[in-house]
Amino acid sequence: MATVVVPPRMQPTRLGRGDRNVFTMSDDTPAMKQILETHAPDGRDSGFDVKPLFQIVEDIIHHSTSTVPWITHVTREHLGGLEDRATQNGFNEMLQLLAHPISTVSCEISCKCSGGSDGHSTTKSICVTLSGYSWDAKVVIALAAFAVIYGEFWLVAQLYLSSPLAKSVAYLKQLPETLERVDLLKPKLESLIKLIGAMLDVTTCILRFKELPLQYITSNTPAMATANAHIPAAVYWTMRSIVACASQIMNVISMGPEYVFFMDVLSCCRYSYFLVIFSIILKNTLY
Repeated sequence: MATVVVPPRMQPTRLGRGDRNVFTMSDDTPAMKQILETHAPDGRDSGFDVKPLFQIVEDIIHHSTSTVPWITHVTREHLGGLEDRATQNGFNEMLQLLAHPISTVSCEISCKCSGGSDGHSTTKSICVTLSGYSWDAKVVIALAAFAVIYGEFWLVAQLYLSSPLAKSVAYLKQLPETLERVDLLKPKLESLIKLIGAMLDVTTCILRFKELPLQYITSNTPAMATANAHIPAAVYWTMRSIVACASQIMNVISMGPEYVFFMDVLSCCRYSYFLVIFSIILKNTLY
């Protein structure tokens, strides 16, 4: 009987020091020091709102799995059309300005996740790429970059039975055989979907803080001080979760159906837990 060898990066992941200290991450911890040192906003995103871009990300996440009956979907109450958003002031200009960083980060995620780079190093590298943006813009751009990878994966998965082009691409990605393993794939992809939902929830909270009328709320109030202290860590762990999700998808593509056995559900659950706590903290501050 053939022996299945588990690649090193598929081994169960243990909580590292940074993971155990997720809720005590202050400016003094080495991990957050590294992330904060990359943060050098230069006002490049001050002229536009990234919320419409975030709404596109939500659309992609929703529509990606809307035809898969056994997946618990990430839904939105109101899914507006792209045509409606295109009429918003500055929408097209915003997309033009962010197209390059989205593409750059998407390529960075794909390459480093395929190469087995560790999560913190990849996340830090993304932060360096996006150093000139505010915290809310960083996380939305990173989510958009992930949505490109995630959306392309599911677009091929949905169309390969009906489109000759998608079928050829699917075979190169080893998707047909992988998708047939519904018994193994279902619980593992559902954990991935739940993590993505937690990522969207935290990002929604971060964007709501930006919408607060700062002329009536000073930054030294307890609520704002709490939010400002947690938002950098919340952005970091959302990006770290993006890297974890992308790694799962890239490994499914690169390793085929065998990888389904080794999808790291534990990491997805752990990151989901982190992000849920951040959501609770930020929501309590908001409300």
